[in-house]
Amino acid sequence: MSLVNTLKYYGRRVVLPVDAIKGIVWQTLKRNSVDYVTDFGAGTLFWSKWFAEELGLTVSAVDTAYLDNVPKNYNQRISIQTDIVEELETGKAMKRKNAIFVCDVVHHLSPEFWRSVLTLITELMDVVIIKDIDANRKFGNFCNRMHDRIINGEKIHNVYPSKIEEHLTKAGFATEIKILPKLWYPHFIITGVKNNG
Repeated sequence: MSLVNTLKYYGRRVVLPVDAIKGIVWQTLKRNSVDYVTDFGAGTLFWSKWFAEELGLTVSAVDTAYLDNVPKNYNQRISIQTDIVEELETGKAMKRKNAIFVCDVVHHLSPEFWRSVLTLITELMDVVIIKDIDANRKFGNFCNRMHDRIINGEKIHNVYPSKIEEHLTKAGFATEIKILPKLWYPHFIITGVKNNG
């Protein structure tokens, strides 16, 4: 792991409410008998390793960063993918109980691409968990924008949890939103479970 990725991996707990997220994610996956998770935007494999090693799940870690740099030393329960659309379509074809975890990815995607991926997610997944930064909270959202601009050299996009929740609800998901502030970052997490009856 590069020095930057090592710092990201271990520094995550400073800015991210990791334990609260783990509790929400674990309860959602357990309640819905999920055994396979797509970790979209897996990056350093922080969450993928947790899913595989601590929860015993099979994981597909998806990130375009793997086009240039495939992570090393990961659990055999984790497969590495680079294309979220391909992964979603392949996963559904296998007829398994599907869950997707999207952590701090949405603000990196163009709004058009995100809408198309979210539509595909709602068509193909049974359980959806999305964590990002709430753009309604101006100061924290600004801090996140500056963080990504300075650290990663990226321009990011605003993410509104109510818009994601509305999309999930219209697609037949029962949803819940929780706000999880840490430092100045206004984290939110949305869980959505498809109503199959």
